[in-house]
Amino acid sequence: MAHILIAYKQFPALGVGHAGGESVYRLIEALHRRGHRLTLVVRMQETERQFLPALEALCEQVVTVPHHRSLPGPRPLALLRSYLALRRATQRTLHEASPDFFHVEFAQTGAVVLGLRGAPTSIRAHDVNWFLMEQQAAQQAGTARVRSRALRALFLVLEPWLYRQFDLVAAISEGDRRLLVERRASKSVLLLPLAPAFNPAGAGEAAAVRGANVLFVGAMSRAYNIQAVLWFLDTIWTSVVQAVPEARFYVVGSNPSEAVLARHDGQHVFVTGFVPDLAPWYQAANVVVAPLQVAGGLLQKVVDAMGMGIPVIATTVSNHGLGATPGEHLWVADAPGPFADAVIRVLRHPEEGARLGQAGRRF
Repeated sequence: MAHILIAYKQFPALGVGHAGGESVYRLIEALHRRGHRLTLVVRMQETERQFLPALEALCEQVVTVPHHRSLPGPRPLALLRSYLALRRATQRTLHEASPDFFHVEFAQTGAVVLGLRGAPTSIRAHDVNWFLMEQQAAQQAGTARVRSRALRALFLVLEPWLYRQFDLVAAISEGDRRLLVERRASKSVLLLPLAPAFNPAGAGEAAAVRGANVLFVGAMSRAYNIQAVLWFLDTIWTSVVQAVPEARFYVVGSNPSEAVLARHDGQHVFVTGFVPDLAPWYQAANVVVAPLQVAGGLLQKVVDAMGMGIPVIATTVSNHGLGATPGEHLWVADAPGPFADAVIRVLRHPEEGARLGQAGRRF
């Protein structure tokens, strides 16, 4: 079996609060089960230290450097110090551990460790940034649109070039894989999806009707998630409540912004913040919504909901990575009216929601 060195800019753990970190942890778990020897280099916040023993049980060595949020001083300086520490620690570990293979998670990590060799290399792209900038520009106007278009042009050149510096490239969705192949980011781009948080084979059926529970899950410090929730509340939710007065919207995810917290009313809208276990929230949901205006990769919230047999209503970009068939495996709507109609239809006709959920689970 191989000795694999993994470098990642975030801390991978279950319950860490972001889908990427949880998925990388499950990747480490899977490699450990297959008998591979693992060494890990990561940035860690002090609040994440509680998760360290679980990682140490899977790895021969876990090398940590401070995350910029745990460093004093101005943020730009803390960011620079943190990433320089990550590069130095990775370089030292490559030399001392002499791994058979060096795997990198996330484009930012790849940029930080660029040029470090000593073993065959691979990198997994969690997002295709030029695609995100393209979507973002379409939602903007004026100088904001000009800025996003300029960033898209920059990423369109730099991102494929970065990936070509690695021996092997992996994408987390078929949609992203096609984008990377089109830009010749590598001779061959493999598919290595984010692992589902819940085993579809072992998940129970969606909960019986317990009212009219609408669920959004996501790290609520992310700008795209904030934008999605506020768009849903501002343009869709009023119509849903008028048609289904008992409807309740639950926003579940860590670090909600002030703008999102202000929408909690304890009657129709509930903002929970971080929860240690998402499974009960999915099980109690009658429908899961993914109203993102900007999305890439593979949305964990959509994968998990469909895997558990819960009907999903999503925007087109939220289905980009999954590639499910609209109308068969999930319902897709991009305008407020059709999106609201789809939510109302599921809440009023649970038998249709059950059919959609079962088809999504099989997919």
